[in-house]
Formats: sequence, C-alpha cells, structure tokens
Amino acid sequence: MRALSFPVILALVFLALVGYAEAAAQQAGSILGRWQHSGPQQVIVTDFNADGTFFQITKTALGQQEFKGRYTFGGQLLQIQPDGYPAAQQIGCRFLNADTMILTYQTGETIQANRVATATAKPGQSADPPPAKAPSSQPPAAPSGAAPVTASGGGKPPRVFLQRVWEPNEKAFTVLIPKGWKISGGIFNVSPLQMNGPGNTISPKCDFTVKNDDRGSLMIRWLPTWNCADLTYSPTGYGLFKPGQYYQGMLVKSMPNAKQFLTEILGKERPQASNLKLIAEDPMKEVSSAFAKQAEQVNMNLQKMGIAPMRFESLAVLVEYTEGGQRFRESIRTTVADNRAGAFQWSNENTVMFRAPTAEFDSWKPILDMIQSSREVNPQWLAAVEKAAGQRAKAALDTQQYINKVASEIVENRRKTHAEIRHEQWLFISGQEEYKNPFTGEIERGTSTYRHRWENNQGEIFYTDENSFDPNRYEEYNTREWKRSEVWDRKK
Repeated sequence: MRALSFPVILALVFLALVGYAEAAAQQAGSILGRWQHSGPQQVIVTDFNADGTFFQITKTALGQQEFKGRYTFGGQLLQIQPDGYPAAQQIGCRFLNADTMILTYQTGETIQANRVATATAKPGQSADPPPAKAPSSQPPAAPSGAAPVTASGGGKPPRVFLQRVWEPNEKAFTVLIPKGWKISGGIFNVSPLQMNGPGNTISPKCDFTVKNDDRGSLMIRWLPTWNCADLTYSPTGYGLFKPGQYYQGMLVKSMPNAKQFLTEILGKERPQASNLKLIAEDPMKEVSSAFAKQAEQVNMNLQKMGIAPMRFESLAVLVEYTEGGQRFRESIRTTVADNRAGAFQWSNENTVMFRAPTAEFDSWKPILDMIQSSREVNPQWLAAVEKAAGQRAKAALDTQQYINKVASEIVENRRKTHAEIRHEQWLFISGQEEYKNPFTGEIERGTSTYRHRWENNQGEIFYTDENSFDPNRYEEYNTREWKRSEVWDRKK
C-alpha cells in the first residue's frame, strides 16, 4: 500500500479534530482536587470542586489574594469565570499524568501544576495554601567559560545566556539568541522584474531563523509576508489570469482560511514528518483585533467608497510529529489579511513557527518566547527604507511593530482598568515578571521561570537558577560588567 503524503495526513488529522478532542477528554486525568504551581515570585494554589466552583489563593511579594468563581472543563479546554471579572478565561489543559497538568493560556504561555491533595477548601474560605517546596539542590556548576544552553530529558537548562546579534543582510534589527546558537536568512528585497509586477516590492521581506543546530532541533523562524491575488471579485474573475500566474507581481491563488494556510505551510516546511497529531488551536482574537485597529483608517476610506473593509483571521496551532526518528512539538501561527474587495489581494501576516523536541518543549518555550519578543528595529535602517520606498513601506513595517506591542498594550490597559492584583495575575498566567534594568532604570518583562536574572549595558541577559552564579567571575563573560536585574518593586 502506498504511504499517505504529509499534506493528506495533516488534512485527515484536522478533519478528525472533534473525535480527537473527545478521546483526549476520556483519557485525561481528573481536575478535581487541589493543585499548586510554585514559581520564583508566586505560589498559586487552586481547589477545583465537584460542584463546578473553584477557590484560589495567590501569594506574592505584595501579600495574599483570594479568588473564587466557577469553572467548566471538557476535552482539553478549561474555562474559569472569577467573580467580578467580565469574561471567562479559556485555558488549554492537558495531563502529563494523573497528578501533573500543563496549562496553556491565551497568551501562549505554559505552566505546570501539580496535584497536592483532595480539595477541602470551599469558595469563600480562607485556608492557607501549603508552603512552597524548597528549591531542589542546585545543579553542579559548569566549568569556567561554559554556559549550558541545552536541556535533556525534558529539564530546563540551568543557565541561559542571551546575547544580542544583528540581522546579517542589512542590519535591519537585532535579536537576543542563546550563546552558541545559529542564525540564517534575514532581510531580502524582491525585484518587480522577478515577479512581473510591483505587488511584492512595496517593502523588504524577512525570512529569519534562530536555531541551536543545522537541523533546527530547537528553532524559531519568522516567515516572509507574501501578497497574493484572488480575482474572485474582479470584473473578469479568473478569465484573464489563471491560478499559478502572476497579476501585478502577485501569485494568483484563491485565498485560503487560516487553517488551510497553516496546513500548506506545515506540508511544505516539514515534508518528512509523519504520525502528525493536532494538539491544540487558538484563534488569537486579540491579534486579529490589533490588525483591525491598525487598519481602521484604511477601512473607513474603503467603506466611504462602498467597498468592503479589510478583514483579518488569525490562528495558532500546536502539533506533534516524528521527523528523523525524533518526536517534535511545533507551534505555528499566522494572520490572513483579506483585501480582496479593495485590491483583489490577500496576504499572510505575522507568520511565526517554533519547535522543540516534545519532551523539552515546555522547558524551552519561555526562551523561544523571549527570542520572539526581543527584536529591536534599527532606526537608521528604517529611515533608509522609508526614504527609498515611501509611506506605504513604513505602514507595512509599522504593522509588524504594532503587533509586537500587543502584549504590552494589553498589560497597560489592564493596569489602567483593573486593580493591581489583576495585573499580578496576568503576569503569573503569562509566565512573566517585571524586572528593572540596572543600567537604564527601565522596566522590562522577561520569563519568570528562572530565579535570577543578570544584564549588561549591551542588553545581553543571563537567566539562571543557581544562587552562586555570577557572570562577572567567568573570563568568557567579564569583558562587560554584569549587574543583577531585580524584580521591580511595584509597591513603590
């Protein structure tokens, strides 16, 4: 029997999503009982009761806070509705075993919670949570000059040194990467002659990868945005230009939905993958709203002319597959921008994919998230691009920068509209903490999965769980002064 191709397997997996979710629910452990997450800055204990209520105690440097409300759990989706909050929160939930569950929040961050005991606290009671476990013994110190940045057996690396490097082609931006990792690709430009028109020459494109080895066992990749032509709404339809040809420099292709687009990307980028399994998907409504907000002025002008506005559909999927005898878990996300009514055109925006071996994915995801959020555009390059390509190029670049600021704006909005404790709760569920830059005094966000953070005046960062580790004492790193980047005291 001839083996099924990767795209066919992927399509079958998507069609079987409902059945998979039901099977996963049957195999999952029970959520009833008391669960605890102990982080460097917070201890969270939650009781899930059989009557559909929950009671949670959060202990931070600001003191103890209590939450209560209702919850529902089905398949791999946990919905919690705290009393006093306007909307329920949806959380992906999967069980590693009967006493360990992994929670994935709408921000994309992941935490682990462990079962403590059968729930005894009822909503409204003020029972103290059990004390946080003492930190495990520290891993042995690495030899002088060594900086372990790889994990094995699913454990997180004891230290991670993030150094800032340039995008190599045009020095368009810098990004933090773990020491010893590699980069490939970068900024490139498309000639109108290359694609028979200007449709993809408005602004530079970026295809940039950060990876730990040539294979990309651990990797994050930003894929380029491509404008394609869908002539469904044109006066001639597909009469003059057929799929596969080029119209105004854009490949003629019917617009897929976000899931179809990601299916095509996975089939193209992972042709050797087998035993594919869809783990979760998230419509990323906040990202779609951010794009819509950025396009408000354009849409107002289109509507004045009687033309349908631009529309945006975002989606992130989490999949597992086997490649080269190794099991991988990969996240891929995109936003499909629909401008067919105004310009017979659609495009993929903000397309990012990252992967790690399945056993190490949860350990490395905070580091991959930091890499993704660390890009800083070179203002001189940006000014040169604006001068060469004009305002339209600036708008395209601004859109990407705007999306990168979505998380910051969510935090700021919540800081203004909610009590401080809700801001604390957001930091917890997103696996982040706010740190003070010891050189500039600015407040920065970073992962909360490590107990210690060091920074130098070049913006390079060290994360470690080792109390005794000081990069100033290692010859490899002491060419610059390192200072502790402490958690910002929000009470001041």
